[in-house]
Amino acid sequence: MQMIKVVPLALLLGVPSVVVANDFPTRDRVEYVLNCLQELGRSSMDDLQTCSCRIDSVASAMSFESYGWAVTYNRNKRMTGEKGSVFRDNKAGKKLAKELAGYEENAKGQCVQVVQIVAPTDLTGDSRYERYDEIKKQ
Repeated sequence: MQMIKVVPLALLLGVPSVVVANDFPTRDRVEYVLNCLQELGRSSMDDLQTCSCRIDSVASAMSFESYGWAVTYNRNKRMTGEKGSVFRDNKAGKKLAKELAGYEENAKGQCVQVVQIVAPTDLTGDSRYERYDEIKKQ
């Protein structure tokens, strides 16, 4: 019995598969959001939205590879001794970290942080809610 192998048409034609540009892995997005929430000092849904917006903004501005190098540099540049010199003396790392900082600053401007929403405590005087009172009475 002979086996028939199915090869996708895209492979036969030599067409590369479509890959979303600058798609960051979920783990790295979550790590960024958690660090952002810690930096904000709060953890409301509004803050979650703000931090998610920020990583989306960063991801649209730089590749994941560059982001990874910048984060690695930032994380290890304070390492003491000879091992740390690899990071401290790394010109490319400094450049990528500076780019990341710029993109993060831009993201802070794009992603509005909700500080506090004050809702009215008494809505009985608002005419928009009168129809709901009428429905209740029926």
